[in-house]
Amino acid sequence: MTGHKISELHTETSATLKDFLNSALKDIMAVTHAECGSLFLFDSENKELVMNSFYNTKELPLKGLKHRIGEGVSGKVAGIQSPVLVKDIDTDIRFRRNGYTHYRTKSFISVPISNSQELLGLINLADKANGEPFSKDDLNAAVAIAKYACLSLDALHSYTELKKETDALHTQSAHLEKYASVGKLAGGIVHEVNNPLDGIIRYTNMLLNQTDDNTTARGYLLEIKKGLERIAHITKSLLEFSHQINANASCQKRYIDIEHLIRETLDVIHDESLKNIKVINLIKHSLPKVIDFGLSHIVINIIRNAIDAMASGGALSISAQTHYAGINISFQDTGTGLSDEVKKRIFEPFFTTKSREKGSGLGLAICNEIIQKYEGTIDVKSSPGQGSTFTIFIPQKYITHA
Repeated sequence: MTGHKISELHTETSATLKDFLNSALKDIMAVTHAECGSLFLFDSENKELVMNSFYNTKELPLKGLKHRIGEGVSGKVAGIQSPVLVKDIDTDIRFRRNGYTHYRTKSFISVPISNSQELLGLINLADKANGEPFSKDDLNAAVAIAKYACLSLDALHSYTELKKETDALHTQSAHLEKYASVGKLAGGIVHEVNNPLDGIIRYTNMLLNQTDDNTTARGYLLEIKKGLERIAHITKSLLEFSHQINANASCQKRYIDIEHLIRETLDVIHDESLKNIKVINLIKHSLPKVIDFGLSHIVINIIRNAIDAMASGGALSISAQTHYAGINISFQDTGTGLSDEVKKRIFEPFFTTKSREKGSGLGLAICNEIIQKYEGTIDVKSSPGQGSTFTIFIPQKYITHA
């Protein structure tokens, strides 16, 4: 079933359900001969009952469009989630008129609409047409119809959840298509640039071999070579980016082990780079797995940046924390730190504080693009001379505990 069809079905179902609930309330009123009836739906986010429909043949004043759980008759019945029959509110010890003076009826029925897991709504009936109190048979009839209302509300909730998941999949698919297009474009540009670039570098080296030392021409050629190497470094980063994006766009959904990823990344980085740096790996084996949208690219870039920031040595601490919203992966270094101005720009393409030979300015820009596919964030806490902490947040929807 397509997302468009599901969206249409959800809209149609919502409208149909509203009509059904209104009809159900009228049916209950007809069967029990109630002259006043209301139906509330439970707002789980705000923990309150919200009136969905109200019918009043006596035109009594309409009050209390919302009820908090535990407050008022409706709120109390919703709290206990059991049907209630009150024959005389003046004598019923559960609901005496103290605090309920706005009720004009002595007898009423209140029936929660709930399944085994949660409260969905509430039906109230008052004022029997013949003036008599409501009976046990009236209560049973109301409960029976409320069960059908519960099944319908359950169906709507299922459609709502299905629509949310479908919308999320469409958003994810659109992101993947966009990144695949960018990846193909980047790959094409790199190949077009690399062909003439290789020739220029080759001829520059030939000229350097034929030029005497300490001449102006040689100085110019060396500057040209530095610029060409800078371009080559950027095109290499772009090519890596295109390979990463195309791989993520085309592959089936797969999950990666965070602990294994961190350990593998540390193994890949040359030992020489870490000889003056103490690595404190606090990642545990029990961590959940994460969908692979390019997390390895983020991890290796952040670790490399931390190493570059500790040229004279230091410590790198890597940790992770799971919580109800998802998972945080933190990288804390004792390096040179970042100014507020640099922190504002670190995710800009081609912005770098490194020398031209070491940085292209694309690493964190690509990391930022990847984390957006996760609908997550990269938080940076840093001050000059105080080191830096980069924290990756990945939402629960992209995690599995299997």
